[in-house]
Amino acid sequence: MAVWSTLLQTRIRGLLGATAAIVSLSAPPIQAQVVSVRPIANLSLPTKISLHDGTIHVSQKVGLRFGARMTLTFNDRFDITNAVTYSPGYATLHGAGKKIELTSGSHSLAGSTSARYWLRPQGDRLSWELHTGVGLAFGGQRSYMDLFESSTLSAVLGTAVRYQVGQLVSLTLRVQERLLRLRFGDHNTGSSRRPLQCTFAVGFPFLERLR
Repeated sequence: MAVWSTLLQTRIRGLLGATAAIVSLSAPPIQAQVVSVRPIANLSLPTKISLHDGTIHVSQKVGLRFGARMTLTFNDRFDITNAVTYSPGYATLHGAGKKIELTSGSHSLAGSTSARYWLRPQGDRLSWELHTGVGLAFGGQRSYMDLFESSTLSAVLGTAVRYQVGQLVSLTLRVQERLLRLRFGDHNTGSSRRPLQCTFAVGFPFLERLR
């Protein structure tokens, strides 16, 4: 009986092992996912020049934003990005004629999640993507207000087409629709939408590779 029981167990184990080997060979391979985390540090210096009532108005804005971005890449066509950024505020120097004013803006905290699907891979000369995202920002217009005194929730849906001209210049056409915008707190205005936005940009790929 002991010998028969041992042979039976050996046959069962062999059968289970062969079945597992067949299943593992027939199952499609699971595609690897790549997770990348990058710091964010942006210094913005937008300048605005306008003419009003015969006087030239010049506005110089200085702002700093830093944080981190995590990108989960499933394949060469689909990825999901999560980002958290904080801005300690900004300063604006405004001059009109002989009058110069200095104002400051409030600090802000923002978090966002976005997904992109490439209809044409981004490495090609002509690439085409669909994207959507949700973002939540805390802060407001007054520099002395509490960070969590007000917040804004927004969601967008859009597409972008990029054409690479040689190795130095790229042309991008972006069309985006705001699905919703909800503001809470002292500046609560409920929900609002805005018309479809179309933007055209000229980029320099060799600068993008330096980031």
